[in-house]
Formats: sequence, C-alpha cells, structure tokens
Amino acid sequence: MRSADARHVPDSPGSWLLTATDLAVTPAEHGVLAAAFHADTRLDTCMPPGDDYRHRAYQCFALSVAERDLRIVPDPPPYWQSTEVNPLVGGIERRFALIPGEHPATAVVAKIIGGVAELLRTAGVLDARRTPRCLVDAHYIRILAPGEPAPEGIHRDGLLAGSAHLIARENITGGVSEIYDPPVDPASQPKLLRRFTLTEPLDSYAFDDERVLHYAGPIAAQAPGRAAYRDVLLIGFRPA
Repeated sequence: MRSADARHVPDSPGSWLLTATDLAVTPAEHGVLAAAFHADTRLDTCMPPGDDYRHRAYQCFALSVAERDLRIVPDPPPYWQSTEVNPLVGGIERRFALIPGEHPATAVVAKIIGGVAELLRTAGVLDARRTPRCLVDAHYIRILAPGEPAPEGIHRDGLLAGSAHLIARENITGGVSEIYDPPVDPASQPKLLRRFTLTEPLDSYAFDDERVLHYAGPIAAQAPGRAAYRDVLLIGFRPA
C-alpha cells in the first residue's frame, strides 16, 4: 500500500491513503492500541439479534479546529445516526463500552486524530470558519470472522469526514475497502473510485464524508480452528 505524498494530495477525489509513517505512530504505540482491542472491546449489543460478530469500544473528543486543541470528553452523549444514513441501527441512541481518558490508548488515538485533522485542514475539508468546533468519535471495532465490517452496504456516515486505521488482521481473507463517487441520480449506481486492502498495522485512509461514499467487504477465516478477526480504529469528525 502506497503512502500519500507529503502534500497529502488525494489520487482520487475526496480520499487519502496513509501509513503508520504518515501518522508518526511508533511500533510501541501500535502495541498499546492492539492491547486495547484485546482487553477493552465488548460485544456490540445494538446490532440485530444473531449478529454477534461485532465487538467495540468508544471514546469521544472535542476539537477546536482553529486552535488545534483536542480534549477527551469524559462522559459523552449517546452516539446517534439517522435512519437515512444508517438503516440498520440508525434512529436509536447507542452507548458502547467506554475507554476512559486515563487509558494509555488515549494519547495514541489523539496523535492519530491530530494527524488526520491536519490533513483535512490542508485539504479544506475541516475549516474553522465553517465548523470551528467538532466532536471526534473514536470507535474501536473488532469484527470476528465470518463478519461484515459494513453491514449497511455502500454508505456515508453522516459526518464532515472520517478515517479508518488498521490495527490487526488475524487469520482472515477479505475486508477489501472501496471508495465511491455518489451518483447525481439516486436511481443510478455509485461509481467506484478506488479499491484497496489495508494489510499492515496503521495502513489507513481518510475521506471527505460529504464528497464520497465508502464500504468494506466481508471477512472470512483463512484457516479453521484459529482466532480470526479484523481490528480497525474508526475516526469520525462531526460538528459540535
């Protein structure tokens, strides 16, 4: 997977590829994140009955775009999406296992958020005049194989922007990521802009949620009888 260049110019409109080097995340910091996925994620009870392949944890931050000030929100409100954006679990207030601000993963996630926010500011996606303050959601998502990273299909998240950061791929196939240009005519199919697979720790992509749609395909176990999962840190920027 190729890193974005120093100017973070997208090679398809509205999305950027990144690596651990771009985000300045060290192997030790990656280890802290990986440990949090193992120890702190819990079954997502908001999924439909029988869909027990998703485990997750959550943090929320407050970002001043102009001042580049990022602070943990210790008691965040419930997470909510509209049914239009998320027909699967939209329209309900969701609470997830909360990772406290004093957790060692918090500093690593804050570093990642800072790097992505700087990219989005440079690209004009985050603008202090339009949206001076944002809430930034950090979702620690573990998908057990067989499972669906994006059961809602090709979609938007209802955000200003977002990013996805691979933490681990263990004994799986699939999980291919796709970015789409939304159709002008809702009856038409979206146009595929790029397809890629996050394979190495902290392989990542960022996207302008108002410009593009995104999707990640299903995963399956590669070898039977062994743990099989995909750990991804999802970051979302939304107006405060």
